[in-house]
Amino acid sequence: MTAKLKNNLIICLVVVVAGILDFATATLFQTVLHVPLFLDMTFAMAVLFTYGVLPAIMTYVVNVICGCIKLVILYGKNDYVYLFTLSALTIILVTWTFVRKKENLKKGVNLTFLYILSAAVCAALACSVVSGIISYFTYTLVMEAGPFDKIIFAFSGDQMGVLASCIVGRIPITILDRIITTFTGFGIYILYTRYMYRGGQSQ
Repeated sequence: MTAKLKNNLIICLVVVVAGILDFATATLFQTVLHVPLFLDMTFAMAVLFTYGVLPAIMTYVVNVICGCIKLVILYGKNDYVYLFTLSALTIILVTWTFVRKKENLKKGVNLTFLYILSAAVCAALACSVVSGIISYFTYTLVMEAGPFDKIIFAFSGDQMGVLASCIVGRIPITILDRIITTFTGFGIYILYTRYMYRGGQSQ
């Protein structure tokens, strides 16, 4: 087996495992604990830091496939969950514009922290716009609104239209979610690369 083929197989395995772990994490916090956060891209962020854009996108695709299978099994439908892959794509692309140069993540703790924080906030704002537009066109078609949607709808009223509510209502929670998942993903990336490096050294 060539080194390139072995590396590609490792990436494929990591993508599948990371996607399943993201799905499991989101299910735990959203369905079991009823936390009004996404928390469904922690491992996708780790893959983004480690392997780049395409593997990160595929990680989220695995996550969405798991979500669709769950909805089909439990409810006989998948609603419009797959549309929010557009939101994930936005997050991945915006974050990647900040972190694609690994040397920018090795300029000291303070600068690295500010760099990742900037990436998380910018990704959150972009995601809020994309997700808000999707919610605006699909929320009336979804049979039951989750806790996150209820927060969005609380913003609507005479002072704010539905589209603005769908966007603005997402911003605080999305920023918090992005900060948590981006920094956690970065931590997993550090641990993973150290493990891989040591594993390579020991062989």
